Amino acid sequence: MNKLPPLTALRAFEAAARLLSFTAAANELHVTQSAVSRQVRILEQHLGHKLFVRLTRRIELTMRGESYFLKVRQAFEIICDAELHLNGRKQRAPLSVAVLPGVASLWLIPRLELFWRENRNIDVRIVVDTGAADFRRTQMDMAIQVGALPGTRAKGLPLGKRMAVDWHGLHADVLFPDALVALCHARLWRRHPVREISDLGQHCLIHTAIRPDAWVHWLREHGGRIGVGQKAIECSQYAMALQAAMNGEGIALVPSVLADSFDPEGRLRRLFNGPTPSAGQYYLLTPADRYEDAPVRRFRSWLLTQARELR
Repeated sequence: MNKLPPLTALRAFEAAARLLSFTAAANELHVTQSAVSRQVRILEQHLGHKLFVRLTRRIELTMRGESYFLKVRQAFEIICDAELHLNGRKQRAPLSVAVLPGVASLWLIPRLELFWRENRNIDVRIVVDTGAADFRRTQMDMAIQVGALPGTRAKGLPLGKRMAVDWHGLHADVLFPDALVALCHARLWRRHPVREISDLGQHCLIHTAIRPDAWVHWLREHGGRIGVGQKAIECSQYAMALQAAMNGEGIALVPSVLADSFDPEGRLRRLFNGPTPSAGQYYLLTPADRYEDAPVRRFRSWLLTQARELR
């Protein structure tokens, strides 16, 4: 027990390492920034190693600090579990997943009941997030992202999207391909048929903010371009774009997996022989230190099964 580091210093270190900020850690612990910095220095002196690299406007963990942080966080989780058992509360494992809004609302959430039927002891928390996955600054256990892996090149529509802030120690499991499909309601097509790319000029194009240049890249791939004075609607999410197309307001360009989930009956007409692949895929991202945790492992196995059935 005499070898234990100061527990106050450990709390300060864990918060600063998780948030990569002495200021954010101080806000979480309700102390001053200088108090957190002082406690971290005490811990470094106790261990005889530097845990952080202190830069001008930010901090980074050293290699020893990175390794130490993983062990400290696991120890804190064990302490929290011990309290649950001591108080006789039934333990339910929390699992936080960051998901792109369209995938969350149109594909994942409608399927979650299937997971809960067999995993009543796991509380799944879905957090909608359009930014790159950042497992350091958030409490996420996993993330569903779309894009290309670092160092890979693929033909297809460009995405221009970064999937993760830091790829160190991340596992990436493929879920399904990313491909965009142009579609409109059948009654709109009957009024103004779309057989050639040039026919799009008489229609309103439905854009989505999450991929604002999608129509530009798609039209370029098919030898067309957005005309001068082209009518347009911009929606913040794919679900809104699909609903606008269902209402006959124009032609939407959305990932085929989301279109199929939104419109399984096929009321929306797919144009130009179906989807056009992008240069990316949908991935499930998981930090290495959580990859074998029981709730993470069970959710990953279930999610990959759902994706295989879809493919």
